[in-house]
Amino acid sequence: MQYDARQIANWFLSRAKRDGQCPSIMALLKLTYIAHGWNLEINNAPLFPNRIEAWQYGPVIPDVYNSFRPQGVTPFKPDSNYPDTIDDPTTENLLEQIYNIYGTMTPFRLSEITHEPGGPWETATRLGGWYAPIPNELIQSHYIVKRRQANAQK
Repeated sequence: MQYDARQIANWFLSRAKRDGQCPSIMALLKLTYIAHGWNLEINNAPLFPNRIEAWQYGPVIPDVYNSFRPQGVTPFKPDSNYPDTIDDPTTENLLEQIYNIYGTMTPFRLSEITHEPGGPWETATRLGGWYAPIPNELIQSHYIVKRRQANAQK
């Protein structure tokens, strides 16, 4: 099932608030992007159709940035145009797993993860410069490699 990226960001913001956390816009963007990547790898389908671009400081979903950035660097409320819940239990489970693994990482650690040499952001930037689109195929292949690496370490 596909969602709007702002709904996914809303979910992460609401989930963090349940833990007494307030993620920065940077963390919110990274968590939304990472969830999309793992969904591409696991379900062979995009989590959302929103455009992802290679900005100077990493992968950015402009729709999410434009919705939450007016609140400052630390968004405090969900975008009221989108729900902050997910109806599909499989997707909710995926988001919960992403949150449990990545949700306590600092924005700078999340940035290191999404700026990996040879990764989608670096490749898109090298090929198209700042604001170049990061295609799903590039993101999916990166997360497939991540899965293989994780399985090889077991």
